[in-house]
Amino acid sequence: MKYELEAPVVGRLKAAIDLPFRMLYHETKLPEHELPDHFHDWHELICVHQGEGKMLIDHSIVDIKARSLIIIPGNTLHRTFQDADNPLTSSAFYISPAVFQGMGGEAASIQQFFERSRKSRNYIQVLNHKQMDEFERWIEQIYTETVSQEHLRTYATLLLLQLMLISLMRMMEAVKPEKTTLSGPIWMAQALKRLDEHLHQPVSLSELAHDASISTAHFSRAFKQHTGMTLTDYVAARRIILSKEKLLRTDDTMVAISEASGFESLPHFYRLFKKHTGMTPSSYRRLMR
Repeated sequence: MKYELEAPVVGRLKAAIDLPFRMLYHETKLPEHELPDHFHDWHELICVHQGEGKMLIDHSIVDIKARSLIIIPGNTLHRTFQDADNPLTSSAFYISPAVFQGMGGEAASIQQFFERSRKSRNYIQVLNHKQMDEFERWIEQIYTETVSQEHLRTYATLLLLQLMLISLMRMMEAVKPEKTTLSGPIWMAQALKRLDEHLHQPVSLSELAHDASISTAHFSRAFKQHTGMTLTDYVAARRIILSKEKLLRTDDTMVAISEASGFESLPHFYRLFKKHTGMTPSSYRRLMR
């Protein structure tokens, strides 16, 4: 069976191994080639080797730099903003939850590694030099295995990936999480937080601008500049993510999920969900459960 992950990483793993994960290795992208805002069902780990930039993760805009380890759980809205003068060079792993199948009861603990980041909203850890050296060794080992032609390379890659995740879990348990450095004006962080907490309600641009003590035109321009999205697109993406969680974690009807996620009608919910995921909500629930 071949595992597929839609953009952003289709085809970037040089060796087409039969595993539910993809990898980018020491990639440097120009700002104009950076991906737009996106989210996917797979978990993502990014290790920044050098450079500087900012990242929209969930509803926060944070600074990233060399030795940043970025932990992005599945279905988390994110986008990278490169520093044009000091672009980021990073390695990334895209890991499907299917990786953990067949690992026994302890696999749930590894899954919780990603869920803890979601619950705490602490997505970035700056590694010290020793931790960075250790993580870079895992990156080298896994990449070397994926591009090799050795017998059982798929199984060896899976074992290395699992060992890396266990090592990373232990590493993170041994350090005190650093406070994430937010980027941008305070009113932007407050607006994003408010939107996240009231997705089930209608969104008022005028109210958001009033609370920020700026004009609606300024709010719209600044919002697009800082997030890369219009307010309408941002809210739609966040509501799709919320509806995906409800589809997988509840047995609620489509009408109930549509209303609880803030969509104006059931047809509107179906239309946007299919636009973002390529399938209907019902199909997504059947496939992912």
